[in-house]
Amino acid sequence: MPTKFVNGVNIYYEIHGKGEPLALFMGLGGNIALWDVELIEAFGRKFQVIIFDNRGTGRSDKPDEQYTIELFADDSAALLGALGIESAFILGASMGGMTAQEFALKYPSMCRKLILCCTLAGGDSIVPPTAEAFAILASVKDLSPEEGNRAMRPAAFTKQFIEAHWDWLERKLKREIEYPTPPYAFERHLHAAMTFNAYDRLPRISCPTLVMTGIEDILIPAKNSEILAGRIPGAELILFENSAHGFMTERLDDTVSAIFDFIGR
Repeated sequence: MPTKFVNGVNIYYEIHGKGEPLALFMGLGGNIALWDVELIEAFGRKFQVIIFDNRGTGRSDKPDEQYTIELFADDSAALLGALGIESAFILGASMGGMTAQEFALKYPSMCRKLILCCTLAGGDSIVPPTAEAFAILASVKDLSPEEGNRAMRPAAFTKQFIEAHWDWLERKLKREIEYPTPPYAFERHLHAAMTFNAYDRLPRISCPTLVMTGIEDILIPAKNSEILAGRIPGAELILFENSAHGFMTERLDDTVSAIFDFIGR
């Protein structure tokens, strides 16, 4: 099992494809199985793709101690360093997008270009989840990993996508719950996300930045991406129609095309 002992923990990682390094930062309580196989295969045709389980998730260590977004950024930098990667293109989704912001701010020489997906800047700038999203989040607290995964789908995808891709989502579910995140670790992740605030520091991000999200995102509303793009110098903003928090799944081809175009400039 490929792991590296970095920053005091064992981090599980995988490398797919060949080329310039592209590191993907996962979101709240998620393990690498949440990255669609199709997405990784597409990226792997042009890049060396590095994916890993954050501390507290998947096959990485899960210490029961305080987590912060800065700590996740430190873990990420230490892992890349241990892999001999001096700099990489960085893509972060949801909470992983918060980690990516912190990474770009703290380790600017390691961040070639920054891609922020369905995420937010933190602090008082946050546009909160909708009432529907809050209700969904409240409903999953005492559910099994399998039941919770299904219950969260309306917060991640549009109704049309769920209905059209139910069987595919069920196959993906089996991979996602193979290594469930313990409740205590999820709470640690949640606290890290809720206390994150990069809003005032965003103008210091110096690398080219692409911000993307789905217009119908109810979990992290699209206004948050507009705020990010407005605060980061020269940032480009793409809002995908007919998609929600999981826009990288719902609009896979368009997402990959946009990222390839952005990195290739």
